[in-house]
Amino acid sequence: MRMTKFVQFICLMAVIIPDLVAAPQKTRRPSPDVLLPPGLADILQPESVRSILFIYFGRDLSKARVSELEANLRKTPDKMEDRLTLIGYYSWKGQTAADSLRLRTHVLWVIENHPEHAATTEQSLRDLPGDPEGNAQILALWNKHLESRGDDLAVLKNAEKFFFAVEPVEAERIIYRLAERERNNREWPDELLKLYTMFGIPDFPSDDPAAKSLEAYKRVLELTRSSEARKALAGDMAQSAFKVGNFTGAAQLAKMDLLNSDSSLIQRANTLLGRVALRSDDLASAERYLLDSARVQTPRYGFVFSPPMVLAKELLERGKRDVVLQYLENCLAIWPGGERTLQIWIDDIKANRTPNFGGSSTF
Repeated sequence: MRMTKFVQFICLMAVIIPDLVAAPQKTRRPSPDVLLPPGLADILQPESVRSILFIYFGRDLSKARVSELEANLRKTPDKMEDRLTLIGYYSWKGQTAADSLRLRTHVLWVIENHPEHAATTEQSLRDLPGDPEGNAQILALWNKHLESRGDDLAVLKNAEKFFFAVEPVEAERIIYRLAERERNNREWPDELLKLYTMFGIPDFPSDDPAAKSLEAYKRVLELTRSSEARKALAGDMAQSAFKVGNFTGAAQLAKMDLLNSDSSLIQRANTLLGRVALRSDDLASAERYLLDSARVQTPRYGFVFSPPMVLAKELLERGKRDVVLQYLENCLAIWPGGERTLQIWIDDIKANRTPNFGGSSTF
């Protein structure tokens, strides 16, 4: 029975997800009713998934059905499914000022009466396009809930989602509160890092990229409880900084891992530092970091997986064949199980062919 429900759910999502990401201009067949098939509501868990579906189903409502749902809500205002469906309708098809007002009314009702509900984190309930007055009321409601229901974990989590893009300072405070409540939940240090990456560090005075990266590291480390996660954090944040183009910050954090006791983290640090050097056309440093990444203490039987090849690939694209060949030959000592693969890559380079490094050339 459980497997049957799981298969039903997968089939449903296979039908719905393509439409969810399709362009708004796509023709849709109107749905005469938004009620879910019998038994389907029971398997649409978690609540956030159900919320998305009810909002989605509202997009194809007829005007007659809209009027019917509005009448139903006047009699039974707690019918959350109907309210979310109407929010989907007005968000998608609303054109008049009256439609905008109805959308605002439904959104405010949900936030005011059920701030713990997963639907409050959906975009349709966090931002009302072209309605600054409505958005101000949403903000006021969340501030009120923080004061009156700040001990409610579900409310606190939903509030964090709202304030994340609206008031990063408040979002940071909420993340610290959540991390204190759920001390071993890795979500909160990750969320704090995401906040700093997207919006910077609230109230941090320095504009120096390296200083900001180090400050972000200290704050995220404070919330990171797992010893393994703490050990890898500097390198993880260095990668995140590199991806958004903060090369100075990435290098500052990566250098911290050069003294790490974990060989794989040292390899990662050297690889990233070499890639940073390439971005400033410092080929000599990039070559040195490439060779250093193979000079690590190896496990007794060597590494199981391929050493990183992304820096080797980038140097090869710059015409640095000799140093890449030297690196591959050095890797024979630390990756004995990959001798055949390494030899293929070496032969390809010597024959002026581009080796296929596969997944080992991604970072």
